[in-house]
Amino acid sequence: MSLSPSALIPIVMLAIAGVLAVPAIMAFVRSWKAKEDLERRLERRGSRPAPQEARNDSRIGRAVIGLGNRATPSNEEAVSAVRAKLLQAGFTNQAAVGRYYVARIACVVLPQVALLIALPQLDGVSKQTLLMVSIGLIIAGLLAPDMFVSRRAKALQQQCSSGFPDMMDLMVACVEAGLSLDASVQRVGEELELRHPNIAEHMKKLSLELRAGKARKNAWRTFADRMGIEEASSLATMLRQAEEMGTSLGQTLRVFSADMRKRRILMAEEKAMALPAKLTLPLIIFVFPVLLGVLIMPAVVKMQGAL
Repeated sequence: MSLSPSALIPIVMLAIAGVLAVPAIMAFVRSWKAKEDLERRLERRGSRPAPQEARNDSRIGRAVIGLGNRATPSNEEAVSAVRAKLLQAGFTNQAAVGRYYVARIACVVLPQVALLIALPQLDGVSKQTLLMVSIGLIIAGLLAPDMFVSRRAKALQQQCSSGFPDMMDLMVACVEAGLSLDASVQRVGEELELRHPNIAEHMKKLSLELRAGKARKNAWRTFADRMGIEEASSLATMLRQAEEMGTSLGQTLRVFSADMRKRRILMAEEKAMALPAKLTLPLIIFVFPVLLGVLIMPAVVKMQGAL
């Protein structure tokens, strides 16, 4: 018994969704087996940790957290790269990586399911159109989580970059007032909490790492990686060099702070200089036709009257 072309469309869409879901399912199975092996080894040694209280007490929250933990792949390099990207985007929760992979699976599968449910109401649509819509939804579902995280990270980096000169001015004031570098970090984090909350959050984490005994150069390098901007990387490198060479910390910070202020002024001037070029296209599209019509219309009316 041969199937009609319209009946083949749901089968093709389900097959495409199934093929795209295979890597996620395989990662889910591998992580589940790895977790069971770890639990068996801990039980054998008698050192299994006590279960921690879940942050989200609702059933939906526990289900999402559990599914996210099982959907996370076992490849440490991929997980570390995703975790770094999520940290730059402001997602600092421990379950953020698992939720990211759950969101990727949901963005691929749920639109296909919705399209299958809506097929009876799309009788007049051709099968080529439905297939193209299905492929477009799959591509959009694959790209949507990465685009969202990248846009959020870029927005946070822009906020940190705009507030970085203010942070440096406060650092210079604290160091020259007699505070140590570690105490200055804590004080600056408290002062910037209202004006630049993102920078304040990064400074608080840096202060906690320094108080916990982490090496200063490693803590500042981690701070620069979390913030993800060039200014933070330059500051971490400058502090490491100042510590190794024994130069004056206050003078070094003052020179760096002045450089940051000049850089902010240059960036503002660059945006101002680029404004006329950006306005050229809107002027040509919207203003020039109207002006041309106003100038030519009287001559056209006179010519019509004369003829």
